[in-house]
Amino acid sequence: MKKILKECYGKLSLAKKITFLNIGMIAFVLVSFTLILQVFFEKAVLDIVTESYVQRFETVSDNCADILLDAERITKVLFTDEDVENWFQNGRETGIAQRLQQRMKVESRLDYLEALYPENQFSSISVYTTGGEMVNTNSIRSRAAAYLNLLEEIQKMPEKPAWLDLYEYEDEEGPGDGIAYMRPYREYSSGQVKGYIVVEYNSELLQKIFTPLKYQAEGQYLITDTSGNVKLASENTEQTAQNIADRDFFQWVLQKNNDEGKSFQIGGERCLVTAAEIGTLDWMMIGVTPVSMLLEPGKIMTVVLYVVGVFAVAAAALLSFFVAHTVARPLSELADTMKRFGKGDLHVSVPVRSGDETGVLADAFNKMTVQIETLVQQVYREQRDKRKYEFAVLQAQINPHFLYNTLSSVSALIKMNRPDDAFQMIHAIGQFYRTALSSGKNLISLRTEVENIESYIQIQKMRYRDKIIFQIEFDEAIMDVPIVKLTLQPIVENAIYHGVKNVPHQGKISVCGAGNGADVVIRISDNGAGMSAERAEEILSEEEKSREKSFGLYSIRQRLRLYFGEEAGISIQSKPGEGTEVIVKIPGQGKAGHNEISTDR
Repeated sequence: MKKILKECYGKLSLAKKITFLNIGMIAFVLVSFTLILQVFFEKAVLDIVTESYVQRFETVSDNCADILLDAERITKVLFTDEDVENWFQNGRETGIAQRLQQRMKVESRLDYLEALYPENQFSSISVYTTGGEMVNTNSIRSRAAAYLNLLEEIQKMPEKPAWLDLYEYEDEEGPGDGIAYMRPYREYSSGQVKGYIVVEYNSELLQKIFTPLKYQAEGQYLITDTSGNVKLASENTEQTAQNIADRDFFQWVLQKNNDEGKSFQIGGERCLVTAAEIGTLDWMMIGVTPVSMLLEPGKIMTVVLYVVGVFAVAAAALLSFFVAHTVARPLSELADTMKRFGKGDLHVSVPVRSGDETGVLADAFNKMTVQIETLVQQVYREQRDKRKYEFAVLQAQINPHFLYNTLSSVSALIKMNRPDDAFQMIHAIGQFYRTALSSGKNLISLRTEVENIESYIQIQKMRYRDKIIFQIEFDEAIMDVPIVKLTLQPIVENAIYHGVKNVPHQGKISVCGAGNGADVVIRISDNGAGMSAERAEEILSEEEKSREKSFGLYSIRQRLRLYFGEEAGISIQSKPGEGTEVIVKIPGQGKAGHNEISTDR
């Protein structure tokens, strides 16, 4: 299928391709923008709702904390009441009339508290003795028997303040759903528990406390314990009196450690779930809000975007079709011609069919091809002539320089009345120049260059004799590597005249060559006067002043780079009074090739 679509697309004209691509691009951008907008809108709404639930959870938690404080406060007030203390301490051994009188006083105290506190503070208060006697507030006296059944459950609990979960109370004749705060009364003298005070909060009262958790009309809330048992739920929830421990969202609630919400599928609908813990009761507050309800305001915006998008795509299709047919034909001709030009055909041209931008572009391309062809030929000739000229100039700099120094030595020998030495020197000069000429070749083998150095050293030995010691050592493996002729001789000459000539001790000049990977490195060192680092840098500088003073080393470096590239060259290592070492590097063991090498000796 993919191959068929590719073939069909390839057969389309450029105009159709442009049209389809523009339509597809606009549709893609529109759909992508809408989807991204929906994602960001949904995230923003869910974050806002989550933050709202966090605030609601804080409010309910504060209310629960107030309940605990009120329950503790009520029990402490009753424990300090003299009538309540008498009720706990005297017990059944008191006479019936006196006991009845004590009971009435406790009931009066409880009724007073019930009238003092608002209806939403607690549901009832019950006072128990360990002997099974009970006094209640007026609101539950008609159902007192149901609350007496709690005493057995209370006596099973640890003798310390605690909360009772009345939802787990299985006795059908019990007080009903809710929670209760129990506080034991201990006799001061003996430390024994004499009774209990229980403050009840029934389900109806708790419903009022947790009502702020509901988000708008369709929002729901659940109050559960950590085992998933639902204690309370909003009126419109389907989870009442059920265990939700196996639900995915409840497992997430148990594991969450932040205030963020998360969406889950609940009852076939995607809902935002947020939760918080009620530490006092070890319960969980869970808010459940349908995402569809939260995103309802964004649906209108989405519809508007899609309607605008449809009109935009239609307008783009018409405009693209017109523009594509107008531009495609001359562009296609220009593209074909440019491909031929890119393959090396410099004689192509594009027919100019109009005076608009495409016509101007075609005309400019035609002129450009003519100019490029002319420039290519011109650059080729200039580069060829430039290399010949540069080498000729550099060679002219070196040869007269050496000849001048050598003839000065011959003249000195004649003045010193040493004609035989002068004859031998002139003979050595002839041998030297025979090698230097090399049948007009600019590259010679390293072996020939070394023989040329030896001829030059023979000339210098006639003049300086034992004042200078020469040492030549080259690896045989590199002797056939090509090198620009007269590369090493000027360096040896500089080592004599600028290095060891005027030192008080015996001079020594060493010329060594070896391979270094694919490169050849030649070192010419002396124990002469040496120089500073600044002077060494100046010698190799391209400034005219430095070239005039030390044209030998500069010329050598330029000739090496002309033949072997920028990696070839010369470096100098020297210290004043410690001698100098000149390092010549020929990269790649003669990249220039062997076709120009001369073997003349």
